[in-house]
Amino acid sequence: MNHGLPDNDVTIEYYDSDYPSQTLSRFAENFDETTEFQGLRHDVARYMEIASGIGKNLDVLEVCCGTGRIAIPLAKEGHRVTAVDLSPGMLNGFSKNLKQCDEQTQSRVALVNQDATELDLDQQKFDLGIIGFNSLLCIPDFEAQQRCLGRIAAHLKPGGLLVIDAVNPLELSMKGSHVPTPFFTRKHSVSGHVYTRFAMSSPFDADHRQRLHGWYDEVTDGGTIRRRPYSMVWRPIFRHELQLMLQQAGFEIESLDGGHCREPYEGTSPRMFVQARLS
Repeated sequence: MNHGLPDNDVTIEYYDSDYPSQTLSRFAENFDETTEFQGLRHDVARYMEIASGIGKNLDVLEVCCGTGRIAIPLAKEGHRVTAVDLSPGMLNGFSKNLKQCDEQTQSRVALVNQDATELDLDQQKFDLGIIGFNSLLCIPDFEAQQRCLGRIAAHLKPGGLLVIDAVNPLELSMKGSHVPTPFFTRKHSVSGHVYTRFAMSSPFDADHRQRLHGWYDEVTDGGTIRRRPYSMVWRPIFRHELQLMLQQAGFEIESLDGGHCREPYEGTSPRMFVQARLS
């Protein structure tokens, strides 16, 4: 999430419905075919596979954790997860989702309200770091993105692994899209109301930033439509830029996939799924 969003921001309210979880979503139908396009269908399974390949009972750091879509399944598998987010509203949603889990899972999760660019966890060290689902891009500033990577490096054990999942900017329209387009129709995770999210985007600016905006149309109990606008800014990162940023932070890229199922990376790949080892 962007810095400074109020806890009642509309993007936080709709977050669990916009980015549904196979294991946590109240409405299973929200995990629809659009999740494939979004990049949500296979990523959690991939993180679980990576973690199990390292070992059992790992110390995992997830930065920009949202409401627990990735962290909670890892905790259920026995890993100790420190989940960091700058938004108290997000962490409140995470806490509510976590309360649905058994006590052992709850005991393995520590929630931390911090800015990832200033991360300070009292000398804790982790086996695995995760920046999932475009989260690094939602820190829309080159220097801040670099600081985030540096702070994660400072909290990994020697030889620790960092996994980053980001959209491939070569597949985005740098000119943006000024025509509002229905993105998906789902059920609100709390109210159960049906809503449609409409999406537009601005052109990339000189610093590679892009505004993503639109509105939610939600059908109320009375049958009327409640329209609520949203807006956020991200800064997509190109492949070799990310490689140089990681090198500067002390990482070496071990693998770059074009998706979550080990697809080879190509210029037309929808995603950049990067595993980088701390040197």
